[in-house]
Amino acid sequence: MHVPYPKNVCSFILSLFFILQTATAQVSFTGKVIDENNDAAIPNATVYFNNTTIAAETNAQGEFSFHNIRFFNTDVVIISPGYELFAFKPAAAKMGSNKFVFKMRKKKAGSLPKDAMETANTPAYRQAFLQGLLGITNEAVQSTVSNLKDVYFDRDTSFEGFIATADTTLIVVNKLCGYKMYYNLVSFYYDTYTRQSYFSGYCHYESLADGSQFQTARNHCYFGSSQHFYRSLIANKLYQEGFGVFVKDTVPAAGARHPGDEDLYRPLTATQVLWIDSTNNYSIGIKDKLIIQYNNNPATKNYLRTVLEYIDGDLKKGIEASIEIKHAPVELTTIGVPVDDSELEYGGFWSYEKLANTLPLDYQPDPKPLK
Repeated sequence: MHVPYPKNVCSFILSLFFILQTATAQVSFTGKVIDENNDAAIPNATVYFNNTTIAAETNAQGEFSFHNIRFFNTDVVIISPGYELFAFKPAAAKMGSNKFVFKMRKKKAGSLPKDAMETANTPAYRQAFLQGLLGITNEAVQSTVSNLKDVYFDRDTSFEGFIATADTTLIVVNKLCGYKMYYNLVSFYYDTYTRQSYFSGYCHYESLADGSQFQTARNHCYFGSSQHFYRSLIANKLYQEGFGVFVKDTVPAAGARHPGDEDLYRPLTATQVLWIDSTNNYSIGIKDKLIIQYNNNPATKNYLRTVLEYIDGDLKKGIEASIEIKHAPVELTTIGVPVDDSELEYGGFWSYEKLANTLPLDYQPDPKPLK
């Protein structure tokens, strides 16, 4: 079902144009990374913008610089062996005129109880971890964690599952989409009863070889994804991009649909889902479960049909997914990414897509005709 949006959205689109101009502004960013105890320069530290391909290393003096890069309103992450991860969200207005100094704190000795966690390092845990982190899609099957030996596991007595920890950057090679992903795992736990995983971390991407040869695979990964949905939402182009959004309603309304049970679902437009405050910040203010339909068949759907007897969210044409919003509002960046997705739980078709199906924020798809 397509959901039309109101025609009277000129002011919304006009303000959106100026916001997107700001979001894609060119900025420069320079800084220095030092030890917080003795102010010694830290060379060869990696500095990157989270979830992008934008990264650099510090020189012998601990200095780094980025010149005329797109600003994505995301965290700047700094990592160096032996030091705690540092994350910082800069303001675009202050980046070009200031040279930042970052003081890194050394890791405490014994912060990772490797000996105790080795007892849970079993093939079953490693396999569950890979599926919980990467997903079970075609992209996930063709991805590998080259340093899986650096991941340590421990049983969690508070629930039926385990936690995973790593004190080094995980290197994920996505052969299908042509990315090497450097993932800094912050938390991971897996529920063996529900087979659901929950994880968080920071990541930057590096394109393998000539990225153009992977464009088709990346397009297949993008269209119908949550990233595609959020970008369509802030651009007020849900209908044009093939998305419909619904919320459960106890009162019958025009356009409501029955998804096979007694529940009624009311269609929403982008302007009903998205809030824009006086400072031009985006947020989703609905504390409920959003049902999202994508009215085209993603490439992942055909793959999953061959490996699973039942696909959650499978429609005759297209897919259905859900976003469970635990606490509202949920802030979005100006390029359509949740600032904190810990309050979101994805269901339906999107529950199969994990890290291997993510794309960097600076990825731009080729135009694709709707089918």
